[in-house]
Amino acid sequence: MALIAAASCVRAADPNAVVATVGSDPVRAGEVQRLVAKATRGKKVDSDSLRFLQAEALEEIIARRLVLAYARRMGDTPAEDELAAERAALKARLAARRRSIDDFLKAESLRQSDLDRQSAWNVLWRKYVARYATDQRLASYFAAHHREYDGTQLLVSHILLRPSADGAKTTAELLKQAAEIRGEIVAGKLTFADAARKYSAGPSRRDGGRLGLIGRHGPQDETFSRAAFALDSGQVSQPVKTSFGVHLIRCDEIKPGTKKLADVHKELEDALSEELLDKLAKTQREYTPVEYTGVLPHFKPGTHMLEPAKGRLQ
Repeated sequence: MALIAAASCVRAADPNAVVATVGSDPVRAGEVQRLVAKATRGKKVDSDSLRFLQAEALEEIIARRLVLAYARRMGDTPAEDELAAERAALKARLAARRRSIDDFLKAESLRQSDLDRQSAWNVLWRKYVARYATDQRLASYFAAHHREYDGTQLLVSHILLRPSADGAKTTAELLKQAAEIRGEIVAGKLTFADAARKYSAGPSRRDGGRLGLIGRHGPQDETFSRAAFALDSGQVSQPVKTSFGVHLIRCDEIKPGTKKLADVHKELEDALSEELLDKLAKTQREYTPVEYTGVLPHFKPGTHMLEPAKGRLQ
């Protein structure tokens, strides 16, 4: 499958097109474009990965809208003096770079209403995270997810099935092939190393698929790392789709980390922030309807199953 320069691709959509509504509040394509462009700056992704990134960005925007609706329902909206302080802080940051608010709005293709919403979000979310990410909750989260944060490393091997340049093999076909290869490995008909030498498109195939040590937050793709860290030593993953293709991952060895909670406080706070966003958005969906227009791909509610855009993707 041909690779696409993500930043140029996402700009092709009409930024004013409504891609979803949260209650009566429209979400426009430009908002999704900005998040995707930021996430993929300097990278190239295939069209399947781009659709997934668009859907992820759309869900994050919708979640934020739902949390703002939750705050209104709970009578917890930011006070005017808090919003004024937030606007003043932004103005000062821009002035330090010799830019004005108008310059910023133009450069980012933002409306004043977008900026007002962002200011309200910043004030509200700092308050919510401060309440939620207590010392006790941080400690509990670290204990439950220590392998992800304490510097644990995994020695891993993988098999990479890569899309062909002419698009002859679809992602669905690669996923099916990977599942069949995994079945042979699990059944003992083929060793992982032999399967890597036979099927893998990655350079590690010459060494039986051995990649070496990886951490939870790099250097590999996040989807790859998340799947790898869900494995115990000796386990082989289900097929994993990344922007590079479809992988089978084996955890060869686990090297425990030594970092303490104080060393990863910011990372844990970020994780709890994501957890809180998901919880509040799910709660508010019962009160605020979310509708998708089909202009961009989106996930079926409550799943990571992708619904394609209606008609042409962009």
